[in-house]
Formats: sequence, structure tokens, C-alpha cells
Amino acid sequence: MSLHQLIYSSSPSKKVLKSHLYIILRQARKNNKIIGVTGLLIYSDEHFFQILEGEKEVVSELFQRISSDKRHSDIQILSENDVDFRSFPSWEMAYATPSAKELATWSGLQSTTTVEETLSSLKSEPSRIMDVLLNVLEKSPLS
Repeated sequence: MSLHQLIYSSSPSKKVLKSHLYIILRQARKNNKIIGVTGLLIYSDEHFFQILEGEKEVVSELFQRISSDKRHSDIQILSENDVDFRSFPSWEMAYATPSAKELATWSGLQSTTTVEETLSSLKSEPSRIMDVLLNVLEKSPLS
């Protein structure tokens, strides 16, 4: 079995209410448990940042479904790699809502103030993505 991790960002097509996020999260957890996917969903300042982990074919199929979902726009893959282990082994989908400043700080970008700037830096320097992941695990209350 090839374990794969895909990290992407997107923007919602329209304003997302907290109640909608919880519905999306509940459905993702239910579906991911069935297909063996784990990961993390971060929602910050009108942006999604998601990590998907599982068998390569399953993660690829799931990302294709997400990509065609009209609720997302401006989808960008930040990182895609085969990995030796899951970063979120016990989470069908962990959830965190850091501020834009926390996200930037956790990325090692103290002078960055917006999610757009952080995502741009992460895309140009994918090595920072693991810093974000580790800091989210360490410093953010996951639900």
C-alpha cells in the first residue's frame, strides 16, 4: 500500500457560515472513515487549507471530487508526496481555525499578515508546510 499526502488550499465560492463548516466537517469525517482517509481541515480568513492522507488512488479520487465541488474556487495544490506515516492517524478529519497571523507565524513568516501572503509563501517554499502542520498539531486546539 502506497501512503500518500496531498495538501491544498482553496477559497469558498460564497460566504461560509460556521454551521455550514460543521456540516461539511461531519460529512467529511463520515466519508473519510469509510475510505480510509485521515487529515486536517484548517479554515482561516475565508480560506481552506486541507491535508489529505491515505492510499494514493483514494486520495487522488477524493481530491478530484473536491476540485469539482462548486463550493470551492482557486484550488491550488501546495504539496503532494508519498509518505512513510500519517500525520493525523487518529483523525478522519481534524479541524482548526487559526487566525491569519497565527497561520503566518506557524509558517515561520512573522512579517506576513494575510492568508494570501502565507499561501503564496507556502507554495513557493513547500518545506514550510511541515512547519505549519507541526505547529497546528502542537499549538492549536483540534476538534
